[in-house]
Amino acid sequence: MKQLTKTVFLLLIVLLASSCNSKKEKRNLAFLKPLKIEIPQELESNKDAIEFIKSSEKAINEFSDNIEELALEGKEILFKNVDEMGAIDKIKLGKMAVQFVSNSSQMADVLIKAQKYVEDAKTNGLDENQIKSLEIIEKTVENRIAEINNKYKDYFK
Repeated sequence: MKQLTKTVFLLLIVLLASSCNSKKEKRNLAFLKPLKIEIPQELESNKDAIEFIKSSEKAINEFSDNIEELALEGKEILFKNVDEMGAIDKIKLGKMAVQFVSNSSQMADVLIKAQKYVEDAKTNGLDENQIKSLEIIEKTVENRIAEINNKYKDYFK
């Protein structure tokens, strides 16, 4: 029980320290290139839609990086028995789990907001062509997931 308490305490310290870190972490060059969602011509004059697309783009890229980080750094940890892990491995596992849940929640939030934005589009002054062009967000998520699946399909064999 003391081991678990120490592990949780260390995990909280690591999470606190990483959340207070003011310098921006560099991306791993092995990760897929960040996505750039082109603003559809139909939405070029709609500032709200542009802001929404840009925030979605950021969330998709963070989610993608997190998945790749989990794949690269987690390979050695994910297949270990928890009883055989040392404190550092448990902290790494906990940190990855917290990051994954956080980014997954953010991605789910983006998709929910996209759906809500489209549902409310007519009241927001968007016409059918503009609404149709917002599907780019969903297609971008689907494409990125397919890219990740393709990149790592043989990684855990």
